[in-house]
Amino acid sequence: MKNKFSLFTVLMTIVALIIGNLVVATNSGDACGSDWPKCNGTFFPNITNGQILVEYSHRIFTTLLGFVILLNAIFAWFQLRKKKTKWLAVLSFFLLGLQSIVGGLNVLLGTPVGFTFFDVTVSLLLLISVIDLHYALVNQDGVAAIKQGKSSFFKSANFILLFIMLETLIGAIFKHPRFSKLLYGNYTGEVLINSRVLAQFLYFVHGFLGLALVLTTAYLMFLAFKTNQYRFRLSLLVAALVITTFFGFLTNALQLSPAASSFHMIFTIISISIAASISARERLRV
Repeated sequence: MKNKFSLFTVLMTIVALIIGNLVVATNSGDACGSDWPKCNGTFFPNITNGQILVEYSHRIFTTLLGFVILLNAIFAWFQLRKKKTKWLAVLSFFLLGLQSIVGGLNVLLGTPVGFTFFDVTVSLLLLISVIDLHYALVNQDGVAAIKQGKSSFFKSANFILLFIMLETLIGAIFKHPRFSKLLYGNYTGEVLINSRVLAQFLYFVHGFLGLALVLTTAYLMFLAFKTNQYRFRLSLLVAALVITTFFGFLTNALQLSPAASSFHMIFTIISISIAASISARERLRV
């Protein structure tokens, strides 16, 4: 039961990130104003408005998620037997609190330009922490550990996760401070730093890292089939990264299409989740 609840927590966190991505993609962050937990002064806003529906759904879901993560951290603290894994429960609780503060400031300040970058960063770290907590419980029961000690994938798994996070955060810096909009001459709105050269540089680095990541993961998949480890997960990861890269280029080709941008981020979240599961399984072997 304990592992099922921790897995449920992971899935809820992924869904929350996807809904949060829709908030950004549809520019719904200000749809409820600076009221919280109310939306535009009421608990029953006009959900026939698409932006209000997206934003208020996100607020309700993340509130429920907060209670789930809190319960998961408490349950895990008492269930984990090793001190070196108990700290993961504390970490998820700390990141939950930090996420609440960042999210609250984002609402109260009226979603200032670039601030959502911090929201995305903490959210992704929170996702990785609940995945780690899940595998700390699973490995403790001897379900996931194939053998004692670290496998040949230990360093590679951690490297891939770090690589994906770096590529994602550079993409977030490119998107959330609105550098991405500077690539198109018709944008005259607010931007954190009005530099088209910087925007082009960030886009190039983000795209280059994305392609390099696909190739690196494909090589790891070759090793996986050779060593009979993580074949299915790495196959899923390669597929997710290829789709992510495709929607990334499509987003640019369609001049920041909300639909293409949403799919790009959704598959990025899926990629991070898969990479984090491999990394956690390796790092938290009993």
